[in-house]
Amino acid sequence: MRSGYFIMPKLIPKSIGIFTNIYGLSRSFFALSLLITLLFTKSYVYFPPEFFQIGQLSKTIVPNLFYLFEPENLNIALITSCLILVAVISGFLPQLTGILHAWVAYSFFTGALIIEGGDQIGQIIAILLIPVTLFDKRINHWHKKDFFGYKRPEWISFFCYSCLVIIQIQMAIVYFFAVAEKINSPEWADGSAFYYWFNHNPFGVVEPIANSLNPIISNPYITPLITWGVLVLEALLFGALFMKREHKLLMFRLGIGFHFMIIVVHGLWSFFFAMAGGLIIYLLPWDQSMDLKFWRKWAN
Repeated sequence: MRSGYFIMPKLIPKSIGIFTNIYGLSRSFFALSLLITLLFTKSYVYFPPEFFQIGQLSKTIVPNLFYLFEPENLNIALITSCLILVAVISGFLPQLTGILHAWVAYSFFTGALIIEGGDQIGQIIAILLIPVTLFDKRINHWHKKDFFGYKRPEWISFFCYSCLVIIQIQMAIVYFFAVAEKINSPEWADGSAFYYWFNHNPFGVVEPIANSLNPIISNPYITPLITWGVLVLEALLFGALFMKREHKLLMFRLGIGFHFMIIVVHGLWSFFFAMAGGLIIYLLPWDQSMDLKFWRKWAN
């Protein structure tokens, strides 16, 4: 069965192209998400000196980048990580930066004291993208033409394609459990959850915005509609896995708008870029490079 561009393996066209700047944009967003976290938060918040004393490094299968040096030299690891993430965003040498990106994301997720959902999904997808980046024949993931002249075996292309399909399934699972967990909460069931999160201290809206919008948010009819609307939207984002191609772009816009509103309410910039990176692979067509013609076509 074929639905949009979630295609059963036996029906994958041999000529399908997944090595476009669409997946490149996604990995750049994931790198930007972690870069924001590292640049705008004090290092001791994520890597307190006690973690070095209790041997946090020994708890990970792969050597943790942030614990390769003593606490007083943590800046070396932070600068190295930031340079790697900038290289990922630039797009050059995805064959190398794909592995390094996964290492940084894995090191942060397994070594940081405080993590959130964006860090988790960023680590998973960075690892799943390693085969795609490794066998990308371009020298830059923003380019359209191949740089390396070797012939990529068909089974390799199939394997890379499968990695992107797994990422799609992973994103659908994220939204499925987002709905399933909320339904079990009384606040979400009775429609009051949005009011409490909006006014939550310290994770709610900043005071000037809260003061101006509170009369609307306090309305007993509007708040339940917003709360249940979030549940409906997340359920639809899960169902987007099975939608036709032309419907996926609408869900992409709604998903981006939804996560942007989370910035407004909670100020989670890094989470926004992580989820946007996931939505790009989840809902945009991989076989079409992003350019003006692409956006004109999909805007209609």
